[in-house]
Amino acid sequence: MQLLKEKIKKPLTGLKVAAFYGCYVLRPSGLSDYENPDDPTGMEDIFAALGATPVYYPSRTKCCGFPIVMMNKKASLEMAGNALVDAIESGADCVVTGCPLCHLNLDSYQPEIENMLQKKYSIPILHLPQLVALALGYTPKELDMDKHIVSTSKIKRKLAGVG
Repeated sequence: MQLLKEKIKKPLTGLKVAAFYGCYVLRPSGLSDYENPDDPTGMEDIFAALGATPVYYPSRTKCCGFPIVMMNKKASLEMAGNALVDAIESGADCVVTGCPLCHLNLDSYQPEIENMLQKKYSIPILHLPQLVALALGYTPKELDMDKHIVSTSKIKRKLAGVG
């Protein structure tokens, strides 16, 4: 972590970040002695090193629902929606995942989840490398953050000290 800390150009101070590990990243647990799949801290350790505030919430190690989206879309979207609500109610400004399938389900389907559950979430979902790159000095434009389905303007404002 020290090497990462030394390379930070723009600390993510004030940004409250919720990790979403999902069900694939840390499993099968027997193959890794690095993280406890039931209570991992690796991403939160990275967030803290970047200057952000980690947000711990119960759904961070749950399944996002992507594995069943083609068989049972309603159940899949409910699973993703539950995780989003949990992160929001825990005070997160954004959710960060290392899994591209989780990103797809949590970001791309968020408008559909909102319609189905009759709730407005609008919580930005980032890939872990995007969050790291922001702290290393890359701009949101360089990271194509305008191509996300859910607007990332909340993150941009927060990092600019506007909100």
